[in-house]
Amino acid sequence: MRVQKTNTHDLMAHDTSGEADSLCFKAPKQLLVLMIAPTPFYSGRGTHMRILHEAEALANRGHKIIIATYHIGSVPPGLHPNITVKRINRILFWYTKRSSGPNWQKLILDLLLCIKVLRISIQRNPEVLHCHLHEGVLIGWVVKKLLSYRKMILAGDFHGPLVGEMRSHGYLRLRPVQNFFNYIEKLIIRMPSCAFASSPGLKMEMDTERRMSDVCVLPDAPTFERRSASDLNVEDNRENPGRPSVIYTGGFMPDKGLETLYQVIALALKDGLSCRWIIAGGPRDQLELPPEIKNAVEVISPLGPDKLSMLLRCANVACDPKPGGMLQGSGKLLNYMAAGLPLVCFDGPAQRFYLGDELASRFTAKNVGHFFDILKDLLSLPAEERRNIRQLVIQRADLFSWTKSAMTLERKFFQLWQKERK
Repeated sequence: MRVQKTNTHDLMAHDTSGEADSLCFKAPKQLLVLMIAPTPFYSGRGTHMRILHEAEALANRGHKIIIATYHIGSVPPGLHPNITVKRINRILFWYTKRSSGPNWQKLILDLLLCIKVLRISIQRNPEVLHCHLHEGVLIGWVVKKLLSYRKMILAGDFHGPLVGEMRSHGYLRLRPVQNFFNYIEKLIIRMPSCAFASSPGLKMEMDTERRMSDVCVLPDAPTFERRSASDLNVEDNRENPGRPSVIYTGGFMPDKGLETLYQVIALALKDGLSCRWIIAGGPRDQLELPPEIKNAVEVISPLGPDKLSMLLRCANVACDPKPGGMLQGSGKLLNYMAAGLPLVCFDGPAQRFYLGDELASRFTAKNVGHFFDILKDLLSLPAEERRNIRQLVIQRADLFSWTKSAMTLERKFFQLWQKERK
């Protein structure tokens, strides 16, 4: 069944509310922001990209950022000098899981992270506890309560729904357990002084729990180095003759919709569609290709920023097979658009938010068969129409930037900071 169509003009209003004020806003002082990242930062997946690019955008605005995270993970190359990464002690030295998804050992890691955040807060006295994910908000809330004499702002940065994501990974099958976690999720949503959601759909769900309609949409933005929409006279590798390529980039976890993509590839092979299939991302050990499509797919893992840039410049069409009902943001879609790629995805509020109604009406699918039909049509587009689409998607991607998101964060932080000191 098709997801109910949502007016993206209304959705964009959430994103741009106060944007003019943000662009004119001058920070009265440099803030020390302690980002709580209950994850093995940095591992190159969507959650980590959001954390990194928000931190970098705030750092570019002159603020100091400390990222408190797990004992595993890498330091991103070229990290801004205003950003410091602090890790918990390597007590669980055997824990090496970098992919997303629940794990009972994370309870211990989050306890250690809470202690780390408490120590940093006592030593450095940050103005803002910027808490990523539900676990981060819970940790920040505990630290703020323990240091209640400090006037720290507790900001919640929600990337997606807690219960929805746990269920997508195969957990919470028993109704009583699911009800318990639903209750916990509602409590956590109410904890922060200010709350940010990665998509309008998530905002609407959170507003019902906070009962204040004060959640601000903080959209993802492209991480791919964008080309100007006016630079369309420069042809790139995707215009070369030969087999066209269809690309998926991102995580190999069950909630990313790869099983659906496998069905699309099988339909293409049965139809005799001649193209090159590329699945790029990680972690490699989570990818299990069905035997009937294994020889038709090129797997690239791991996927670094430079390789991502090269692959997107060479591709002809991009795919995002994630279910349309998911409430997370989608940096993947924005990267495709910033690269000037026509794309196929399933219909949903987040997809329409990023694509806009005009592009969504052309690129969003109802089901697997429709997904394949759109893909096939896009691969057969004449050169002139491909160039027109490239211009449209780049222009749409230009509406989103990490700088705008940082300005939204900054303005909200200072509103609360000034209120706390009255």
